[in-house]
Amino acid sequence: RQIGEEISDLLDYEPGRFLRRRTIRRKWVKIADQEAPPILAPLPPRLIDGGMVAPGLLAHIITSKYVDHLPLYRQEDIYRGRHGVELPRQTLCRWVEEAARCCQPVYRLMKQQMFTQGYVKVDETPIKYLSPGSGKAQQGYFWTYHGTNGDTIFDWQPGRGHQCLEDVVPEDYKGVLQCDGYSAYPTFAKKHEGIILAGCWAHARRKFHDALEHFPKEAGWILRQLQLLYEVERQLRQSRAGPEQRLEVR
Repeated sequence: RQIGEEISDLLDYEPGRFLRRRTIRRKWVKIADQEAPPILAPLPPRLIDGGMVAPGLLAHIITSKYVDHLPLYRQEDIYRGRHGVELPRQTLCRWVEEAARCCQPVYRLMKQQMFTQGYVKVDETPIKYLSPGSGKAQQGYFWTYHGTNGDTIFDWQPGRGHQCLEDVVPEDYKGVLQCDGYSAYPTFAKKHEGIILAGCWAHARRKFHDALEHFPKEAGWILRQLQLLYEVERQLRQSRAGPEQRLEVR
């Protein structure tokens, strides 16, 4: 007779695999009317009309590229070498481009909602890109905008002038724009009366850290005060304090 049981668990992993999802649509003709055109049920809607990619595969390609930083040419090699599936990089590029086009309404809605909250953080990150005929990699920028609801949107620009902000920040936006000390932000804010610029302690601290070697006493004291501020923020994060409690403690 059984007097009990012991259960042991192992954490395992099943590698990804390709599937062929086949839809069979039967074609019918009317018995009473042989001259009538055949009847055929329409295909279910697809993200890419006439394309062979299913949503699951497309989501995996996009996640691998933009979250796991796996370029499309490497994905092409993996699919061919491990799975025996030929997916040329040109095809993958076309699928990613079409997916981006389909996501544009979501992007526009995120941007619209972000600038109704009165507080947005923005920064620009240099990114090298290839331009046909230039002969070398060009310098471009990903402008990153982060709202209070957790959304983040990216805007690609070949430069970092103040006019780049005009393409994203609405003309009637009124609120705080948190940024670093780059000159494009004050120039942009002068053209929009409702915008208040706010800096961050990370950029303020950087200058005192640079001066630490030549002015150890004065810069060291400031850095210690900033360290105490950071400690307050660390405690707030650990306690998962809400907005009201954060404001009171600060």
